[in-house]
Amino acid sequence: MQSNSTTERTTSFLSNFQWQHVLELAVPLGFLLLMFAFFPFRERFEFDPDEGINAIKGLLLVRGYPLYSEIWSDQPPLFTYLVAATIRAFGHDINALRTLVLLLSTMLLGSAYMFLRMTWGIWHALAGVLLLLLLPFYKTLSVSVMIGLPAIAFAGLSLLALTLWHQRHTNVWLVLSAAALSLSILTKIFTGFLAPIFIVGILIDQKDRLGETVTWPKLLRPAIIWSLVFASITIGLGLILVGPANIGQLLGTHLTARNAELYINFTMTYPISWYLRESWAILLLALIGCLFIMLNRNWLSLYLVAWTAAGYLLLSIQVPVRYHHQLLITIPIAMLAGIAVGEAARLLPQLFRKREFFKARGLLIAAAITGFVLALITLAPQAYYDFRLPAHLLEPAAQEPGREQPFIDELTKWGPRTQWVVTDLPIYAFRVGLPVPPPLAVISEKRMVTGNITEAQIIEIIDEYKPGQVLMGRFKLPALEAFLRDDYRRNYFWGKKHLYLLGELKRNP
Repeated sequence: MQSNSTTERTTSFLSNFQWQHVLELAVPLGFLLLMFAFFPFRERFEFDPDEGINAIKGLLLVRGYPLYSEIWSDQPPLFTYLVAATIRAFGHDINALRTLVLLLSTMLLGSAYMFLRMTWGIWHALAGVLLLLLLPFYKTLSVSVMIGLPAIAFAGLSLLALTLWHQRHTNVWLVLSAAALSLSILTKIFTGFLAPIFIVGILIDQKDRLGETVTWPKLLRPAIIWSLVFASITIGLGLILVGPANIGQLLGTHLTARNAELYINFTMTYPISWYLRESWAILLLALIGCLFIMLNRNWLSLYLVAWTAAGYLLLSIQVPVRYHHQLLITIPIAMLAGIAVGEAARLLPQLFRKREFFKARGLLIAAAITGFVLALITLAPQAYYDFRLPAHLLEPAAQEPGREQPFIDELTKWGPRTQWVVTDLPIYAFRVGLPVPPPLAVISEKRMVTGNITEAQIIEIIDEYKPGQVLMGRFKLPALEAFLRDDYRRNYFWGKKHLYLLGELKRNP
């Protein structure tokens, strides 16, 4: 009797068990394990100069130098604080910081999967995740110590929480959505355009739900809750972590950079459309996904359409546009493409039963299948080779192997007698645990081109801090080179990289 009762309970559990919840965990965890175990990020010295900049700011914060008032930075503070927390826990290990970004990427992928599963279905969610993984640079940026993908990850979490509010109308989801978007903007400001989109979506939903009983207080209440939480966290944390006096530092360089002529004279720049050329098959699928949204009247998915359109408009006026900016719009595009593939998979059996091959829906299904095949043909081989190639050949920039270690060895050798290192390659200083002068934590292309930092200022700071070692190799600075000849001796060089040692240390080893 007891055995039968146990069997009945087991059968009841299995029949009621929602296996999609297993996939909600299995899909992002599978991505995390796949990347951590097989993607060769631990062998790469540096993916992008921004890695060194973000890492060294975190190291300086751990060493007690406050952000903005001493550490110069033109980016919001949250990611630097996350980096600092990771350094406190694991030491100055670049791969620990890359794992931090990988965890945030896993959160993004999980949010995308759950959004598509809740609004469409499992096939749509699985297709969307697969297309995300095929996006150019997605895997590399998932393990690069850069702020763009973490900001989008928090924005994706915000959209997921907002979707749960639309389905359940519980205020806790409004609060979580607003808080997550605040964290996104405190990581990188470029996701701020989502705030008005989300508010409009909340107002439309509330008006639809109330119908004829709508009144202004009832209509505005959810939007006001969302807006107040969003504004309180964004402004409150922003003022605490940045400080009113440092807002100019945060915005000034970016506003000056909008003068595109500066960049035309300095470096090659491309419009956002140029960066999207590799993703043309996914773009085609996204257009088909938009048609399926209209046919099915699945209005929650219009958030993705609005995100894509507004993001494209923003990046069309952005100066400069870099390869990593494209994820701001290719991520929602991949989700829209997942809708097209998932709907094609769902409707295909029905299409064969009814033999409606040449009707509008049949043609859409055929186009979606064709687009999916083209996406696999054009993007899957590179995605496969990303796991097979040596680390130094991974995009975004194929680097010549070696030659980093001699510089590391020299920096380490003189490290005990070096209080400061001045460098435009801060990844080297971070890897050996040596601080840079806080005002020179960021010697970036944007800061140099906009004149926010000049050779004369760099020389003044070197004269003030008397760094034991100077490593330059990213920018050509002839006045600085001439200045260094007086008190410094070149200790090691290769290519454009030159390591100088303070003459006093050289004379008294």
